[in-house]
Amino acid sequence: MSSNDDHHALDEAKAEVAEAEAVETQHQPEVPLGVQATTGPRRSPLVTLAWIAPGTIWLLLFLIAPLIMIVLVSIWTRTPVGFEKWSFTLDAYGRIFETDVYRDTLFSTFVRAIFVTALCVVMGYPVAFFLARCISSIRYQIALFIFVLAPFWVAYVVRIVAWLPVLGRQGVINYVIVEILHLRSEPIDALFYSPFAVMLALVQLYVLFMVTPIFFQLATLDNAAIEAARDLGATPSKVFREVILPLSLPGVLIGCIFVFVLVMGEFATVRIIGGGTVQSVGTLVYDYYKLPDLPSAAAGATILVAVMTIGVAILLRFSRIREVV
Repeated sequence: MSSNDDHHALDEAKAEVAEAEAVETQHQPEVPLGVQATTGPRRSPLVTLAWIAPGTIWLLLFLIAPLIMIVLVSIWTRTPVGFEKWSFTLDAYGRIFETDVYRDTLFSTFVRAIFVTALCVVMGYPVAFFLARCISSIRYQIALFIFVLAPFWVAYVVRIVAWLPVLGRQGVINYVIVEILHLRSEPIDALFYSPFAVMLALVQLYVLFMVTPIFFQLATLDNAAIEAARDLGATPSKVFREVILPLSLPGVLIGCIFVFVLVMGEFATVRIIGGGTVQSVGTLVYDYYKLPDLPSAAAGATILVAVMTIGVAILLRFSRIREVV
């Protein structure tokens, strides 16, 4: 075959390839809008600003601005009729640390938050696992999840006060111990208005904030990975330990952040269930507010927010949620 024939055959082959590519391009599906938004022409800055403006304004008004005001009040010099103009001091922080009351209360609140978070994980994970992995019907999953949500249809304070007929001196537990089992001649006073009662009520109040993110994380797991582990001979316990548990950790972390932050800032539950025998930073801040000593109250709240932020940062740092996701 001559060189001219070779060149002619090569040109025909290139033409056929180009024609095939043109036909394939015509039959390609339309690119989704989400992909076009990230790969297509750049949006106008005004359009981008319009998209982010509502969320930004909400964060500024309801998160950043209140925090700034709390910090300003904590360092503003107070007068009998208000605050002195452009006069700032750190005396409020010195006053709350003059005694060990705030320091000890902050430590006990932090420890209580850790224990409640751990108990919520222990109690919430099995419930979420049962709902997400042991029930195949989505209809039954939703029905049972709504059933778990049922206590949250009742007002927050009502759920707190509801512990009185259970843990009170004339409550169900004391009735069973004294009247039915005859284990004691007198009711147990320490059940209510005690750290135990506060911990129990907090777990009951906030365990759903642990169940919900874990449930949705488990419900969206890739079943292919689980089936692959089973095909390779993994036992059910090893499948859970090596596949399901690591993949569900982001949901566990989100639940831990929710519960930890909520318990750290808890006020009403400690006030009602503790009955003045148990303190939290929230109750101390309220006491400063009633004096009234607004700078000290703001200083106590500022330190509480700082401690919560540090705790959340530690959770995010050591959990490496982005790597897991």
